[in-house]
Amino acid sequence: MPNTKLYLNFTNGVCNTCLYYKNYKDSKKKIDWKFRQKKFEKLIQKIKKVNAPNFDALVPVSGGKDSIFQVHKLLNKGLRILAVNIDYGIKTKIGISNLQNISKMGATLIIVRPDLKIHKKILKKSFLEYGDPDLMSHCMLHAFPIRIALNFKIPLVLLGENSAIEYSGSIKKYDAKKISYKWFKKFAANSNLTPRIFSKKHKIEYKSLKNYDLPSDSELKKTNAVFASYFFKWDSEENLKIAKKYGFNSLKKAGEGTYRNYVGIDEKINRIHQYLKYLKFGYGRATDHACEDIRNGKISRKKGQNLVMKFDRVPISKYYYEEFINLIGISEKKFFSTLRKYTNKKLFDFKGKKFLFKFKNFD
Repeated sequence: MPNTKLYLNFTNGVCNTCLYYKNYKDSKKKIDWKFRQKKFEKLIQKIKKVNAPNFDALVPVSGGKDSIFQVHKLLNKGLRILAVNIDYGIKTKIGISNLQNISKMGATLIIVRPDLKIHKKILKKSFLEYGDPDLMSHCMLHAFPIRIALNFKIPLVLLGENSAIEYSGSIKKYDAKKISYKWFKKFAANSNLTPRIFSKKHKIEYKSLKNYDLPSDSELKKTNAVFASYFFKWDSEENLKIAKKYGFNSLKKAGEGTYRNYVGIDEKINRIHQYLKYLKFGYGRATDHACEDIRNGKISRKKGQNLVMKFDRVPISKYYYEEFINLIGISEKKFFSTLRKYTNKKLFDFKGKKFLFKFKNFD
């Protein structure tokens, strides 16, 4: 992982993420997962006794491998499951197809499309003024399903992995079991740019942005919004195996910007988000995946470097940005000038629409 990554520090040439992961991986082995699963079963029994009016459990879903895994863990429990998909961007054909598997599994699926008059404005400002089209969309993905659960009086919300625990060193600061507003500010929103601050800065009524903002901790007490990764050992490839049993389809070849063919395949705008990360910090999605695979002992560091060289530096294609620029109403010229605006000039040179990484190797 490069030293351009935010909050990254090195000790004797080893980054704090790797040091943390080594210790956490060891601690994961010490966790009594059978005991955690018993706690999950007790939670399910508690939920059944609530006798909720509509649904017993809500699962936020994209149709990806992880959300299918979450629904899988609630099946055959005698629960009425509401799966909620927040359709905030531009779905792909394979994404639409995979999403349909959710209702086939035995859950009621609803797809929520935000007010596009407001959402397009938010997307445009997020892209042009902050260099991240997903800035507020990530907030909505966490907040809106929980607000739906509160409105429907659903007693359980089964979230996915706790990224504070799985991908960083924040295990002591952030509860491993439940989501909180403190967690939301740190890991979903930008701490200095929450939806409430965004609404004030850009003169958008907060009531129009409320569904992008997590409820307060006092409101969260009215439901059990818990992370599945607290109860079950989180493993992307194991989740993929389970998802495939329910009809999940991957791409036939590696996706653009990474060598994995099963991640980030349901929606297009996230590719722009990931490409901008590459231009700002010099690393992209392939680096994220290679680092994870190296830490898990699945590939060597040398192979990881080769994968990064091959996939991180692939330019963004029209397939991913054409619908986006039409959606927010900007030209292709404006799109690329915005990319250049947020590009790290120490790392890249420009040549038309091409962004040329200055460094050819990892030395």
